Amino acid sequence: MTDQQLKLGILDCDVLHESLRPLYASYAHMMQTLFMQVAPSINFSVYPVIEGVYPEDVDECDGYIITGSKSSAYDNDEWIGALRNYVRTLASQNKKMVGICFGHQLLAHVLGGITQKSENGWGLGVKSSNVLATPEWMQPAMASFSLLVSHQDQVVQLPSSAIVIASSDYCPNAAFQLGDNVLGFQGHPEFNRGYSRKLMEMRKDTIPEEVIEKAQATLFDDTDHLVIAQWIVNFFNQPVISPE
Repeated sequence: MTDQQLKLGILDCDVLHESLRPLYASYAHMMQTLFMQVAPSINFSVYPVIEGVYPEDVDECDGYIITGSKSSAYDNDEWIGALRNYVRTLASQNKKMVGICFGHQLLAHVLGGITQKSENGWGLGVKSSNVLATPEWMQPAMASFSLLVSHQDQVVQLPSSAIVIASSDYCPNAAFQLGDNVLGFQGHPEFNRGYSRKLMEMRKDTIPEEVIEKAQATLFDDTDHLVIAQWIVNFFNQPVISPE
């Protein structure tokens, strides 16, 4: 499959704070803005699953991206339960799925792993991860990458047959792949520095000041968001080999 033929569904898992919407709109909008820079011919459909909106048929799209969220993958909200069920459906149909932050955690949690609040505390700002495995789709190859992050939860146990793609001391399961149809990244390639900074400022009542100050100092560091976006496109373009 080529980028020109690729149709991706974005399962949007949050509604931004009203003060952020004029500049940043939604996570789905941020995702489309990101991928326009590396594969402008991709056709996107957006499904606000937080509002209960889903594709009428799983084959409406070639694959699905699950966005970030302020919620947790293990929460008991009705919409999260519905999304967990939908992920099981997509997995049973061997559809490609890529999860970002909450999406990454939810994929692992639903498909046999464990997500929980991390003992390492908040991850904020720019964080680097070492690449531990290099499947064919990871081109251009890199020994490590840096992304903006914003999370308390982490995948603490991967599904049994998943492989760790990238890791750090702070976040051992920073990226993983399960089979040839599931991929997750803890970091946010779709975030920009301005959004990350505003998010931190909004959470000053819940995050220690020294943690925020240290994280804000990293916002001047380079990120590899476009490389990660290209990797994700490459992953979606690789064929899925159905199990026997």
